[in-house]
Amino acid sequence: MSDNKLNFEYMRLSLEDGDVASGKVEESQSISSQRTCIRQYRQERADLQMHFEEVVDDGYSGTHFERPGIKKIMQLVEMGRVGTIIVRDLSRFARNFLEAGHYLEFVFPAHDVRFISINDGYDSADYGESTAGLHIAIKNLVNQMYSQDISKKIKSAVDLKKMSGEFVYGTAPYGYKKGPKKNTIIVDDEAALVVKKIFNMACNGKTITEICRYLNDAEIPTPSMYLASVRGKYKARTFWTYESVRNILTNRIYTGDTEPFKSHVVKVGSDRVKQIPETERIVIPETHEAIISRETYYQARTVIKSNVKTPSQGKASVLSSYIVCGCCGNKMTKGKKQNKTFLCASARYNPESGCKNVRCDEEQTKSILLRSIKQQCSMMENHLQMIRSASKQQRSESDSLKADFRFQRRLLEGAQTAKMELYEDFISGKLTKDEYLKKKAELNDKEQSAKMQIALVEERLKELAQAEMQNDTVSEEESIVNKYLNISSLDDALMQELVKKIVIFPDGAISIVWNFRDLFDGSAAEQTG
Repeated sequence: MSDNKLNFEYMRLSLEDGDVASGKVEESQSISSQRTCIRQYRQERADLQMHFEEVVDDGYSGTHFERPGIKKIMQLVEMGRVGTIIVRDLSRFARNFLEAGHYLEFVFPAHDVRFISINDGYDSADYGESTAGLHIAIKNLVNQMYSQDISKKIKSAVDLKKMSGEFVYGTAPYGYKKGPKKNTIIVDDEAALVVKKIFNMACNGKTITEICRYLNDAEIPTPSMYLASVRGKYKARTFWTYESVRNILTNRIYTGDTEPFKSHVVKVGSDRVKQIPETERIVIPETHEAIISRETYYQARTVIKSNVKTPSQGKASVLSSYIVCGCCGNKMTKGKKQNKTFLCASARYNPESGCKNVRCDEEQTKSILLRSIKQQCSMMENHLQMIRSASKQQRSESDSLKADFRFQRRLLEGAQTAKMELYEDFISGKLTKDEYLKKKAELNDKEQSAKMQIALVEERLKELAQAEMQNDTVSEEESIVNKYLNISSLDDALMQELVKKIVIFPDGAISIVWNFRDLFDGSAAEQTG
């Protein structure tokens, strides 16, 4: 009988190695091979016949632990809910030397987690109270070096293609489409007409705002709408904005030239990207057909220079980046620090939209948000008390069921032993055949009854374990929120932890989307203030 801990089969594949991102298959073949390897290994081990849950991170690098699957497992490990983790090899778990060593040498032993790496021949159960030591450390270091090396090789191969003028940047920009030859782009005549119109208007002295209004009044589809109509499955914005026009006017690709490196990753395995100043960028000339001339490009750029805004002074509002327009979905701004009202800038580019009526007072919105947080905290305190009471009852039922399980096991073992003794009596002639068959049938009934009861108890214990895990997860989440019960002001840390966005509608209604489960409707949903 297990102690009701959870067991996991963990699988991972990087985007560079997989074929999921290309859309060719729903699941990477490498994931399938990892699954097959783990399942075959478990079938051959009598001590691994308990239930295992499968967790897959397909398309995630092993150089860091920012993966949804592994984060879920590690949270449960810290809660003491994990019994065994199986991977095909250590590189599937992690390629970062320090992080992998920390978990294998300290975290897993501290929480009594059995870790198995099949291809490495590593099973923590074989080491007892000792860890794998130098062997695992060297293995992790090799994995990390291999990951960095393969990343550099992939990047070098792509960089060579970029420097030779090949288009290896994913989706073709608005105005172009993928060419018949691999890694090439050709002019998309319909979209190119709009690009030319934008540059011509800019050259004639029209501001970006004026260009946006013209495009919206003329009902010309935005780049995302156009791409959605010709390619499908493309997130579309319904009207032109400052950013959408500026992005076209600043993109040198329309001159037939390519800037292969506009940004670079700070280091291998990092998600941080640093922009390269425009004056320092490499330019590969005449890599494809131009839509506009270089002279037109530079002349149109003067429009952008005349629209450069002076950055606002002072600390930004804690509401900045959280308040969005309920009409268009754009983030709202209030401009200068002393301004009190957040507005939707989209109204400047599309005056007929409802965005012009979307506005909110900063202090009033803060007050509503504070009141909503306190309401949530109050409800969560009551909910936590209910969970604690339910958990206590579940633990009591679990203890009773475990006692019943042990009792039924004794009955089962007793019936099986009695059947063996009964057979010996029959063979020795102490019992007639009829007596033997009658008593055997009675023992068979007892054995089946015990087995059935054991199965029912195990199923109920599994349900209780799952309920306890859910309660632990909810309690942990709600405890995080509940610490803000007595807050009197908002700060950046609080906003980042609790609030996903604040939606403002034309009629003045405010909808708060939380980062946690909303007890008013049972989901991470919207709370109207």
